[in-house]
Amino acid sequence: MENHWTILPPGNIGITTEPVTAGDKTENVLRALIFSGQLGPGDKLPAERELATQLSTSRPTLRTALRALEALGFIVVKIGSKGGFWINDAETISKRWNDWMHANKYQLEEMLDFRRWVEIEIARRAAEARTARDVAILEACCTPPAPDRLSLVRWHFGLHDALAAAAHNKYLEHAMATIRGQLFAPVDIRPIAIRVDDVVSVHVPLIAAVCAGDQRKAVEEMTLLIDKAEVPFRQ
Repeated sequence: MENHWTILPPGNIGITTEPVTAGDKTENVLRALIFSGQLGPGDKLPAERELATQLSTSRPTLRTALRALEALGFIVVKIGSKGGFWINDAETISKRWNDWMHANKYQLEEMLDFRRWVEIEIARRAAEARTARDVAILEACCTPPAPDRLSLVRWHFGLHDALAAAAHNKYLEHAMATIRGQLFAPVDIRPIAIRVDDVVSVHVPLIAAVCAGDQRKAVEEMTLLIDKAEVPFRQ
């Protein structure tokens, strides 16, 4: 079945400190959307004009990025009534992820360390600085999202955005944004309902610790989450 998604604003994912062209930046953002699950196997990309608008780029720049991703195997082109750019199958995306891992293996350890430092400090400061409004937002995150991939991805992004906001430090928020989109595991093939229950349940203790103002527990729970998230990268 053909899927149509409205892509989340890319400003907080796939950011890099390396000098890149506009085409490279757009390619990085699209790849981050695929790695993060916002665009999944078998999804059809929006029409070129719409996609360029969503990514805040020009159509020529977008075409350059799409052709580069096609050459790398992330997307395929279909002709006919269902013509357009489509995300490749799960097996191929997983292979491309492994290619990415090998290509970035020398900086991967630094990326993992950076995420660990930032996320743990966000948890600690959020437990210390959270307001009543922050608590209400975080407690609302204990409600599971709808059992579909995009709802789960948005729930996960929303929760970590809420945690960063609760820390009340713009530099920490920016640091988290810097690494987002770079460190995602391959496509998860488990049934989505099981994934939703699993992802939500492991975050609930962290939410509870932050809302209670327990810095030690918040750091402990975030550390457990990061340990689990790093497993695919260290295998």
